[in-house]
Amino acid sequence: MRLEQRRLCRVVLEPPASPERLAEFLSRPIRPLRGLLHPDRLQRSGPGHYSYISRPYGVAGWTLRPHVRLEARWQEGVLHLRQLDSWVEGLGEWQQKLQFGLEAQLTPVAAGNGPVGAAASGACLQAEALVWAELPAAAVLVAGPVLNAGLQQLLDRLERRCHHGLRRRAESWLARAA
Repeated sequence: MRLEQRRLCRVVLEPPASPERLAEFLSRPIRPLRGLLHPDRLQRSGPGHYSYISRPYGVAGWTLRPHVRLEARWQEGVLHLRQLDSWVEGLGEWQQKLQFGLEAQLTPVAAGNGPVGAAASGACLQAEALVWAELPAAAVLVAGPVLNAGLQQLLDRLERRCHHGLRRRAESWLARAA
């Protein structure tokens, strides 16, 4: 059985930038990835492929530490991020019974389509993420609530990273590139 959650957020930058400048920032995936993920734990493992080891975090009494391999590609004005595989330290025997996934898109969006407060001449970054867990139907009753809490916590972390790390990284790059 598949459990999934989706989140959409928009990140307003100061000073505002054009959609073209934001597209330029996103077109080299390592730039936004370093804003979303801790740069010291992010490793390039090939063209468009990255490995990441998260810091440990707690979910419902479990201490988990995800290890993830990602694909990042810029295509038709959108940065696509996709988890290729993962392993979660701390799951014990559950590791073999569960599968996890992440897909995300980062897109520059004109301010007219953006949140209230975005400058009329600027743009914002729109981030959309889908996270999922697949588990045997028999395990849903026991593991489902914990997995849903974990997926929610993951989306909360990603949204915070968009509004803080990604925003700071983009604003810094835009200031240097000006």
